[in-house]
Amino acid sequence: MSFTKNFSSEIIFMDEEERVTFDKKRITRFQPFEHGTVIFGGYFGDEGKGKEVDATAEKYKKMGLKILSARGQGSGNAGHTVVVDGKKYDFHYLTSAGLVADIMLLGPGMLIDPIRILEEAQKLPEEKQKIIMIAERATIVSDLERTMDIWCENQRKKSAQMPIGTTKSGVGPGSGNRGYRFHVTFADAKECKNYMELRDLMLKNPLLSNEVKEILTVEYAQKLWEAIEKLNIVDSEAIIAKCRKERNWAILLELSQAVCLDPLFGNGGHYTTSTPCIDLGGILGVGLTRKDFPDGSTMVLKAYGSKVGGGPYITKFTPEEQAIDDFIDQEVGERGVTTGRKRDLGWFDGPAVRHSIELTGPDRICLNCLDVIANLKKVTDKVKVCFAYKNKYTGEVTYGWPYHLQHWKPLYITMTIADRPAIEIVRDYISLIEIVIGAEITKCGIGPSREDYLEKEDIFSFSSDKIF
Repeated sequence: MSFTKNFSSEIIFMDEEERVTFDKKRITRFQPFEHGTVIFGGYFGDEGKGKEVDATAEKYKKMGLKILSARGQGSGNAGHTVVVDGKKYDFHYLTSAGLVADIMLLGPGMLIDPIRILEEAQKLPEEKQKIIMIAERATIVSDLERTMDIWCENQRKKSAQMPIGTTKSGVGPGSGNRGYRFHVTFADAKECKNYMELRDLMLKNPLLSNEVKEILTVEYAQKLWEAIEKLNIVDSEAIIAKCRKERNWAILLELSQAVCLDPLFGNGGHYTTSTPCIDLGGILGVGLTRKDFPDGSTMVLKAYGSKVGGGPYITKFTPEEQAIDDFIDQEVGERGVTTGRKRDLGWFDGPAVRHSIELTGPDRICLNCLDVIANLKKVTDKVKVCFAYKNKYTGEVTYGWPYHLQHWKPLYITMTIADRPAIEIVRDYISLIEIVIGAEITKCGIGPSREDYLEKEDIFSFSSDKIF
């Protein structure tokens, strides 16, 4: 390559062997998206992130923008619900903005089962199936990883360890394969000439026992191959660069699970998911930058606590509070979207949420299920909010979020709700939450659909219980 330090614009640069001329027009400066938001959960998941994503997508559409809706972590273990015009949609691999978006991009950080994502896509309108794009760098998971997931859980039980309580979607083993560099990406699969080559490639993983390898039959390999052939596999970086250049796109990034399940900063150190759950983890998993989100970030919370899976959950309702648990489950249907498991329910955990805020610095905080709090007066005369923990053995009080949560018990502020108007209960509850978490609530959810989202100012301006 010829090069001169002080060159004129007329000098031609050319690879002298290949005789290819350098085209400076193909070199573009980095320009971040002019509109972008990242949405994530601030507790143990199931906070209603899908509803916030859907509502934000609608907002961008009304601004006349095209929407690049993306995910960069997690797998089919996610479960986000969106309600539009009374119809309920459950999303697992796909993004919760799928009904509004112009592109659904599943980034390199994701672990994706080709067969299951194809089945999920086919539940959407045909025009929306065409906008699904899968990054070629994303990792393939299959029945191999799911079997390993089940095996690992069984081994924990056999060795008297507490099970993680995974969804058995193969995310842990899939992430492990990636860590050991034995994973298979969609780009790797596309290099194979047929399903037998794909099968041989997947079976090269030395971490798989012979018993597990037997699952990858010729018939199953053919199904995987046929599913991959039907998927739109892309260079995700090129897609992002194209959308940035056109300048009329908004990037909308959603994360699955929540900060308190992050593998580095999550619950009890070990009872976590296997992919990052903080905003930066999701941003990295798509191939974006913080500069791509000038509209900031939104942390979504639920007005009470819920959790699935193993590990300590110290604000869980006590046996004496079972009536409250039953009432909430009846009102909301507290079942995991992916597994159908009954969620463990409990009081709002201030230290856990403060922990999430410190890790992410959200620009906005949305508090969902306030209608549930308003209706709790039907079964109890008070509600509680955990503000700190007390060590069971030393008596120490902490406002932080310790690693060994099982050594601590919650300390509560109690608020009376008996014989009070619903709107008054909600207002006081919002104010109490703000004091305990040291941050302002900006948006409130009072129902399952995008129409049930209100700015906090609207809640405080109502003069009656008409919204409840």
